[in-house]
Amino acid sequence: MSSEELAIRVEGVSKRFEIFSHPRDQLKQFILPKIYRKLGMPHHDYFKEFWALREIFLEVRKGESCGIVGLNGSGKSTLLQIITGTLTPTQGTVTVNGRVAALLELGSGFNPEFSGRENVYMNGALLGFSRQQVEDKIPDIEVFADIGEHFDQALSSYSSGMQMRVAFAVSTAFEPDILIIDEALAVGDAYFQQKCFQRLESFRERGGTLLFVSHDANTVKHICNKALLLSHGKTISFGAPRDVIDLYQGLVAKKTDMSTNEISIDQATALTPTILTADEHPKAWTKATTTTTNGDAELIDFCLLDSSHTPVTHLESETSLTVRFRIRLNKNFERPAYGLIVRDRLGRSIFETSTFALGMEDQPQLMGAQVQVSFRFNINLKAGQYSFSVGVANKGFARSEFEEYSLLMHDVEQLQVTESPDAAFFGGIFNMYPVVSVDLLEKRQNA
Repeated sequence: MSSEELAIRVEGVSKRFEIFSHPRDQLKQFILPKIYRKLGMPHHDYFKEFWALREIFLEVRKGESCGIVGLNGSGKSTLLQIITGTLTPTQGTVTVNGRVAALLELGSGFNPEFSGRENVYMNGALLGFSRQQVEDKIPDIEVFADIGEHFDQALSSYSSGMQMRVAFAVSTAFEPDILIIDEALAVGDAYFQQKCFQRLESFRERGGTLLFVSHDANTVKHICNKALLLSHGKTISFGAPRDVIDLYQGLVAKKTDMSTNEISIDQATALTPTILTADEHPKAWTKATTTTTNGDAELIDFCLLDSSHTPVTHLESETSLTVRFRIRLNKNFERPAYGLIVRDRLGRSIFETSTFALGMEDQPQLMGAQVQVSFRFNINLKAGQYSFSVGVANKGFARSEFEEYSLLMHDVEQLQVTESPDAAFFGGIFNMYPVVSVDLLEKRQNA
């Protein structure tokens, strides 16, 4: 790939921080090693090494959108700071082609004693724009931020949401080539977030390059072409957002699971079928893109059935579908829950539920039991390809939260939905079957 095609290239970047137990150790480190070296004496360091990043490689083409995900402390923010130039890597190099606007920590790059308007002038000058050019941008920034008279008050009086509004408006108004955002959108209200995503879509359509950190899986899948997963400062996965996010969510389950068995995450189950010791047992289902499990439950059968109970992989919209699967339990389950996720072609969740979420009574099950679960509903979806994921959990305590995440298998089967000729046209994904009435309330007077 030629350098002209690349917006960002990260080559072998590592970042080491020096952690001092006491302030005096920092002074010792600054003075004593130099003295010992001059005297030819051995010396030791007065700090502990912490490597926030280890050997990170990343290439983002111009016009691409790359999401960065990972658990807290994985090195996401450190990587963004190195790319933007606010931190220097300990090892490796970063090449950036184009003008960068970064929205990292709230308030970064702003003077809290200046008003919102004064901060716009200051940021515009730092970016190399003339005063007149900044003044031309001010109306758009003021309208987009939508904070009224606060725009001319000191930033120190702003709420976090108001700071984010101004920061996002400024970052996008000066039309950067590369936009870098670090979870800042999580602060704004729903209305402003919608405005932000609309502007991000426009930015991408103009050929801008986006580097985006977020814990919102569906957002990353929607706006990003590729994704990078970091864990403990190392690259775990880099590729299609659908696969990377599934692996990331597996890591989240692994961290929060309270069962005695360790959770494993497998993204190659179709190539590595489960080997069972008991030949009389049905073989485990191996068709899935990602499997997260602690071994306490196995999927051994799955099928999609139409209204006549015939297995299908194609179905007309507005008709009945039954999702039926069979689970083998490998331990005693006190309060088992069986779940279903319907996803679109990008892997975005469009419907999720479980027996626990539906308020069904928990039935304890003994080890070795086989359970057949059926979800039946009308497939009132737009024409397209959809996939089904299934899960088994134990001991639910809040909506979709469980103490034990026994099994989650993504994309165990695909369904191609064709549009029913009797269906009314609708936008979006679901047909909500609206009932509409139009009433004339007042007759128009003759002229």
